Amino acid sequence: MRDSLEIKSAQLAQIQDIGRYGMEHYGVSVNGAIDSYAYLAANYLLGNKKKQPVIEVTAFNFSMTSYVDVAVCLTGAEADVRIGDQLVGLWEPVLLKAGETLSIKKISKGLRVYVAIGAEMAVPFEYGSASFDTVAMLGQKLVTGQRIELHHVRDIKEVMESAPVLEDLPLYGTPWTIRICDGPDTNIFQEELKTFYESSYRVSPNSNHIGIRLDGPKLENYNPKEVLSRGISIGAIEITPTGQPIILHRGRSVTAGYPLIGTVASVDLSLVGQARPGDFIKFERISVQEATTLYKGKFEQFADLLHVR
Repeated sequence: MRDSLEIKSAQLAQIQDIGRYGMEHYGVSVNGAIDSYAYLAANYLLGNKKKQPVIEVTAFNFSMTSYVDVAVCLTGAEADVRIGDQLVGLWEPVLLKAGETLSIKKISKGLRVYVAIGAEMAVPFEYGSASFDTVAMLGQKLVTGQRIELHHVRDIKEVMESAPVLEDLPLYGTPWTIRICDGPDTNIFQEELKTFYESSYRVSPNSNHIGIRLDGPKLENYNPKEVLSRGISIGAIEITPTGQPIILHRGRSVTAGYPLIGTVASVDLSLVGQARPGDFIKFERISVQEATTLYKGKFEQFADLLHVR
């Protein structure tokens, strides 16, 4: 297995791509990289094709050794990233030579780092995606000692010479300002909206791909109201009977029954996915038109990578 990677240390790392689309009517969530901007940027900077899987490293240290010269690109949260003893930067392609070890330590100002490879990783695709799903147990969580074969290794010189430059890099770190649009139940929260938008919420340790749980001031005068279970979008913000919000993310169930006070604008969903336990989030209300314009401006450079069918 000459052209391969060996995972030397993986406490919390998994394979992710753009997501598992077309299965929600069976109750299977989209999942995929929770910071989709960082995921897309890593592949974009390497010139990879659409839906190329990457390694999503969450919170803890990670290392891998390559047995072939290959270009890699790391994006996402700030971290101490080294090849051997040499410190390397994020958001640009770098060369990982055969026999060298890439290590990620001290992840900060964000929670997740993405590692894209200038080759095709031989990982299992299920229902059109390699993304790891913690509920349906689809896809692959990485373990120490695992080998991943690499196919169609890209020419290093070609990757380096053709790499684009990203000008508008995201700013990670607490406090996070997250823009949201009105949700289907915003009208029943008229008395509570002032508290909601003026408050800061702390990210709970009980957060994951399914939902980011927030702790903060209970919405004044809020009494739980019954809402029929219905389909919900990624980014929907539920208000639980305790008066606390949950931001439903890419691993959310496809239906829910709590009232929805708003929906995170798609342009900021990636930032939500990088919020660390203990970080603070504050919400800003914008219109659907504003959200659409912001998303197109931020993601239009990734148009080719966003074709999921």
